[in-house]
Amino acid sequence: NLILNATGVAAILWWSVASFRLHNLHGPSGINSEDVMEVEAPRVGKGGKGQPKVRGAKAPHQDPAEGSKVLPKDDAPSAPAPVAVTLPKGDIRWGNEETWHLIPAKPGSDMNTVTCSIQHLPDNVPGDDGKHCQCLVTPGSDFHRAMNPMLMDEADANSLGAELAASCQLFFDARKHGAADAAQWLATEGLCSEAWEEKALLNRSFKAGSRQINVETRQQLLRARVDVRFKTNWARLRDTDGWYRKAWVSYVGGPPTSQFVKMAEELIKSVHYFSEHPILMFNFGLFTPKTWSEERFPQLVILHAAPLPNEPRIRRSFNFNKLRAILMSRALNAVEVDVDQFVAPGADVLFSLTSKWVNKEYSFPLMPAHFLDWSIKDQPAAPWWPRYCPDPEKPCPMQTMRWCHAHPTWTHWALPFFGRWVRRHFRDERLPNVTVKGFHAPGLKVGDINEDEDLLNVGLWEERATKQWCKMDVPATVEFDSLLSWTPAHGHRCTNGIGCTNIGGDNRWYKKGVPKVYWTAHHAIDPEQTATYLERIRKHHKEGKWPAAIVYEERFWKSGDELKKEHPGLACLT
Repeated sequence: NLILNATGVAAILWWSVASFRLHNLHGPSGINSEDVMEVEAPRVGKGGKGQPKVRGAKAPHQDPAEGSKVLPKDDAPSAPAPVAVTLPKGDIRWGNEETWHLIPAKPGSDMNTVTCSIQHLPDNVPGDDGKHCQCLVTPGSDFHRAMNPMLMDEADANSLGAELAASCQLFFDARKHGAADAAQWLATEGLCSEAWEEKALLNRSFKAGSRQINVETRQQLLRARVDVRFKTNWARLRDTDGWYRKAWVSYVGGPPTSQFVKMAEELIKSVHYFSEHPILMFNFGLFTPKTWSEERFPQLVILHAAPLPNEPRIRRSFNFNKLRAILMSRALNAVEVDVDQFVAPGADVLFSLTSKWVNKEYSFPLMPAHFLDWSIKDQPAAPWWPRYCPDPEKPCPMQTMRWCHAHPTWTHWALPFFGRWVRRHFRDERLPNVTVKGFHAPGLKVGDINEDEDLLNVGLWEERATKQWCKMDVPATVEFDSLLSWTPAHGHRCTNGIGCTNIGGDNRWYKKGVPKVYWTAHHAIDPEQTATYLERIRKHHKEGKWPAAIVYEERFWKSGDELKKEHPGLACLT
């Protein structure tokens, strides 16, 4: 096949039909509705019946005869923001349709990295908002097998063997199988169902705003495929009903050489060192390291999903992928860990404690108290404080607990909570004015909440949740030095280093501060340093030189019950 370059004055041999296939993509940080990749998007329509399946990420603009809706002209997507594409030793081209500019792989370089925008590449199709990058991929290669199948067309993904692990259609079909599947559909119906969307048009309480993501795109955002290299783990680690009994859940996006992927690898290692349960790693980037394998990581399952839309009007923070991962994980009892965390000895107790406190009667996730008591004084421009606490020196009946860190644990009972708030954000809904205990709380546009942590705190306050973990995600890896210096001769005393101090107190929730619980570490942003800590912790743990995980008032506590008996006023859970 001959492809003209941007000026039309040269031609190159792009691929040999027998050896190569070109996969279209918009880069690891964005995909928009003008994308020509074919991605299956099952539709759940009137009466809950499965409607004809729509192929292609251009679903919003499909022929109405196929059962889809045509967006008004003013809803047409804007030009995508610049995205970076990194490809191992492969050619990249930039343009659209039959006009392309070639960026060949650099001799002697392991990676070919390009920023796909007219600020960095020629404007070879002036006025065309559909310009994008494409990467040359060799079918059957290590890169092809490690590639995100959600960035391939459907036929390629199926031929590769990347089975569908999550989708609106799967959730709908399983909705009557049991309590967990019913909760899953309750969580995702407002994101998936066109019938729900049509009913919402008749109810002002569900009015969508200008930044809404349309239902066809939302359907695609709840699709995930298993990495073909991890199909055996995927089948072995889950139950026959498709659910994981207990699982760690995380997410990542970026090339294998990136800091985030290296951090993710240390997190994966820590789970294998200190936990009996699987870790589900959702990849929202182009590909994952070829060094990740079932043999090396028998507790790892990699699941791939498409990136969030990159159009300016509907763009969301990358961290909303955390909430997508939670909704697609199909874990009955789970702990979310970011890639800048690692798991420590004893952390598996989080699962039994979560199942104790998150149930049918209390159907909210649990998150740890933040190391800072955020308020309007710290975030004067944040749009939620006028509703929840305009003056922290006065009673704030709408704020039910201290600001939480976005490291949630949950059971299936909490899935509808996650689904409600993702739906409200993705549809750009508005919370109405309310009066609580004489306090007049103004309305709040949910789409104006910029980050996942902000949204989860707002959701928990709005629904009157009251339970949070003590600081089970210790703020810095160096605090583990206090435990590494402990010996059995020290008994329950913790006196060496900052790891023995309480998390800072406040006037409303924790006057003496918050206990630290050394089940996970946060801010593990230096992979080499993290690797060193993991080996040291592993050695001390094997030698029986590892103390109890709970630290409060410079003392180690064997259990939450022991701590509560001595300090009954503590509001957080351990």
